[in-house]
Amino acid sequence: MIALLWLCFFVSGASALALELLWMRSAGLALGQTAATTATVLAWYFAGLGLGAAAARGLRHQPVRAYGVLELGAAAGALWSLAVFGTLARDTAHIWLSALGVTGRIGAVAVAVLPATLCLGATLPAIGQAVVGSEAVGRRGALLYAFNTLGGVLGIVATGFGLPALIGVRANYGIAIGGSLLAGAVALALSRRIPTTTSASTGSAARAVVAPARLRIVAAGTGALALALEVLWTRLFAQVLHNSVYSFSAIALVFLLAIAGGTVLAARLLRRSPPQTVAAVALVTAGLATTGGLWVFVRWTDGLAYVGMHTSLSEYLARIIALAAATAGPAAFASAVVLPALWTAWGGHDGAARPLGDLSAANLLGGIGGALVAGFAAVPLLGVRGTLLVAAVAYILLADVIALPRGRLRPVAYVALLAVAILNPMRAPLTHLRPEVETLHATAEGASGIVTVVDSEGDLQLRLDNYYVLGGSAAVTNERRLGLVPLLLHPAPQRVAFIGLATGITASAGPALGVDDTTVIELIPEVASLARAYFAAWNAHLLERPDVRLVLDDGRRFLAASNAHFDVIVSDLFIPWHASAGSLYSREMYQTVARRLTSGGLFCQWLPLYQLTRDEFDMIVRTFMSVFPQVSLWRADFYPNRAVVGLVGQFGSQPVDLLRVGERVEQLPAWSRDPLLAAPRGLAMLSAGPLTPVADLFAAAPLNTDDRPLVEFRAPRLTRINAAGDKDWFTGAALATFYDALAERVANTPDSLLPASDTVAEAQRAGRLLYHYAVAATADDQAAAARLEAEVRALVPDVIRTAESADTVADLADARRALAGLRSQQEQVRRRLEEMDQRLGQLSRSGRDPQ
Repeated sequence: MIALLWLCFFVSGASALALELLWMRSAGLALGQTAATTATVLAWYFAGLGLGAAAARGLRHQPVRAYGVLELGAAAGALWSLAVFGTLARDTAHIWLSALGVTGRIGAVAVAVLPATLCLGATLPAIGQAVVGSEAVGRRGALLYAFNTLGGVLGIVATGFGLPALIGVRANYGIAIGGSLLAGAVALALSRRIPTTTSASTGSAARAVVAPARLRIVAAGTGALALALEVLWTRLFAQVLHNSVYSFSAIALVFLLAIAGGTVLAARLLRRSPPQTVAAVALVTAGLATTGGLWVFVRWTDGLAYVGMHTSLSEYLARIIALAAATAGPAAFASAVVLPALWTAWGGHDGAARPLGDLSAANLLGGIGGALVAGFAAVPLLGVRGTLLVAAVAYILLADVIALPRGRLRPVAYVALLAVAILNPMRAPLTHLRPEVETLHATAEGASGIVTVVDSEGDLQLRLDNYYVLGGSAAVTNERRLGLVPLLLHPAPQRVAFIGLATGITASAGPALGVDDTTVIELIPEVASLARAYFAAWNAHLLERPDVRLVLDDGRRFLAASNAHFDVIVSDLFIPWHASAGSLYSREMYQTVARRLTSGGLFCQWLPLYQLTRDEFDMIVRTFMSVFPQVSLWRADFYPNRAVVGLVGQFGSQPVDLLRVGERVEQLPAWSRDPLLAAPRGLAMLSAGPLTPVADLFAAAPLNTDDRPLVEFRAPRLTRINAAGDKDWFTGAALATFYDALAERVANTPDSLLPASDTVAEAQRAGRLLYHYAVAATADDQAAAARLEAEVRALVPDVIRTAESADTVADLADARRALAGLRSQQEQVRRRLEEMDQRLGQLSRSGRDPQ
C-alpha cells in the first residue's frame, strides 16, 4: 500500500510539471508572449507551492486522507485554471486587463493558478507525514522528492515534446487533471487501510537541532540561487541554440534530472555524514560548478559558436542534453543535495510534515525572488556573466552559514572563493564574432534576451541572441519594401500597424508614404533602444517622429486589447520554429487581426521561405485562408535561396490603380526610393497571383490553432536534412515550380488586387521569369539564364529602363557574363549574385539562421 502512495506522488509530479508548461502557454496567449508573463506565471506557481507547503507543515493526523483530498483539490484547481485562461483569451477580457494595467495581469494569473498550486504545494508535507518518519526525514524525504521530480520529467517529456500538437492543449490539460484525480482517488481508497496517525520517530533520542531561522535562510538562499541560475543558463543556451520549443524542453529536462539525481545522492550521503557538512560541501561544490560550467560551455561551443542540427531532431536534442548536463547540470545537481540535508538538520520528534513543509516553503519562496531578481534586475544591471559571478560567490557564503562551527570547511571555502575569482565569468565571451570581418558596436542584456549591434563586412546588423539577425543596413531597400508593398496595395492608408520593429526600416515606409498614424509594436525593449540609437540613419529617425507610436508589447495581445482599427497591418517575417512564434501564425491570431481592420483594410503576413518547408507553408496558407476570403501571394524579392513572400488578406478589395501607385512612388523622399517600384509595373512583377481560386492546393494541410499548435511543434521536425546536409526549404527550383503551377491554374482568373490587362499580365510573367533567371544563374546554367534575361527585358523594358536610369541596377547581361567567368568557383558565384541582387534592391531581408 505504501508503494502505491509513492506511485501516486510520481503521477502528481508529472501532472504538476505538465500544468506549469500549459499555464505558461495559456498565459502567453492571454497576456502576451513576454518575459514578464513568463515570470508572473512562475512567481505564482512557486508562491502557491510554497504557501501550500507552509500551510501543511502542522499536519499530523490522517495524512493519507489529507493527501488524497489535496490531489482532488489540485485537479479541481487545474480545471478552474483552464476556464479562467479561456476567459482571459477573449477580446473583451484583453480590453479589461489592459485598463487594469500590470496589476490586473498579475492578479489574473494569481486567480488562475493559485487554487491548484496551493494544493500541490501541500502534498509533499502530507504524503511525507504518511510515509517518512521524522528520524529519516532527510533520507526518505529525499527519495520521495526524487520520485516526484522524476514524475515531473515525464510531464516535461509529454507536454514539452509534442503532446499539445498531437491531441490538443485542452486534451493535454485533461490528462494532467486526470493524473491528479487518479492520485487523489487512490490515496483516499488507501486511507481506510493505513493508520490515521504516523509514528513521529523510530529513534530514542533527538539529534542536535540547528536553529530553524538559519535553516530557513539557507533553504531560501539555495532556492533563489537555483532558480536564478536556471534563468541565466536559459539566456546562455539561447546564444547558441536553435531555440525551438524542443530546445527549451530539453534544457528543462536536464535540470529536473539533475535535481532528482542530487536528492538521491543526498539520501546516500546522509547515512554516514552530518547534514550540515553535507549541505556545506554541496553549496561550495555548486559555487565552483557555476563558474566551471560556464567555461566548459564556452569550450564545448567553441566560443559560443552556433550549435545547429546535423542529421535529425533527435540527434540535435541528444547533443543539447549532453551540453546542458556537462555545463548547467553539475551546479543544479549539487544544489539539489542541500534541501534534504536541511530537512535532516531540523531534528526533533515533531513529525516529517514540519521540516518538509517549513523548509520547502522557504526554498520555493526564495526561488521566486531569485528568478525575478535575476531576470529583471541583475541581468540588466550586471549582465549574465556578472550575475553568474555573484551567484557563485553567494553559494560559498551560504556554505559558511550552515557549516559546523568548528569544522574544517571554512579553509576549503576560502580556496573555493579564490578559484571562483580565477575562473572569473566576466572574462568569458558573450557573443561569437568572426574577428577578421565583424566588429561589436553595442550589447544590451535584458529579460527577453541579449541584443547586439554588429558590423559584418560593412553591413550594420541588429542581432538577437547572437545568431538571429533582425535586419541590417545592407538590406535597406528590401527591408523597406516589406512595408512599401502592402501600403501601396491600399489606395489611401491613413492608419497602419507594424507587428515587429527590428531595425525600424520596414516601418519607415509609413512616414515615407505620408501615412498619418503609424503604430509599431515591438516585444523586446532592447531592440527598440538599439534601433533608435544605431539605425536612425536608415529608418529616417522613425522613433523620433510625432506621427509614429512605439508600443512595447506582444503584437497579438496589443491588437486584441486595442479598440483601434487600421487600414493596413503588416506582420514581420517571424521564424516559425522559434519558441512561441507559432502563435503568430495561428487562426486565432488572424481572427484578431481581421477584427482590427477597417472596411477595405488589408493584412500582410510576410513569410521567410528560407526557414519554411512546403508542408509548413501549406499549413500557414490554409490557416490564413480560413479567416480571409481574398488571399493573394506576393514576392518581396527574387533571391532564389533567401526568398521572402507575403500573404495579403482582405474581406473585399478593388484592383489598385497602377498610375496612382506611380504617383505615390514619385512622391517618396529620396531616402526611401525603391528602383524596382519606380516604374508602376514593378509592383505587378512582385505579384505571384491569387491563392483563393486554388484553395484546393492547400486543403489537405491541417489548421494551426491555439489548441493545436502545429507550427510550433512541427516546424523543428519538418526541418528535414537531405543526404547532402541541406535543409528542405521551400526555395530555389521547388519554389519556381510552384510559381509556374500557380500561374497556370489562375491564368483565366483575375487577381482581385491588380487590374486585368495585358501589360499587367506581362509584368507578372516577367516577375516569374526573373525568379527563374536567378535560379538558373545560381545553378550556373548560363544558356537558360541568357534566354530568361532576354525575355524579362522584352516583357518589362520600362521597369528595366527606369531602374537603369537611376544608376542603381546592374545590367543583367553584365551580371550573367561575370557569373559565367566564375563557373568553377561556387562561393564567388554566390557572392556575385548577392552583389547583383543588392544593386537590384532585391536582397532579401536578413533574419537568417546560420544553418
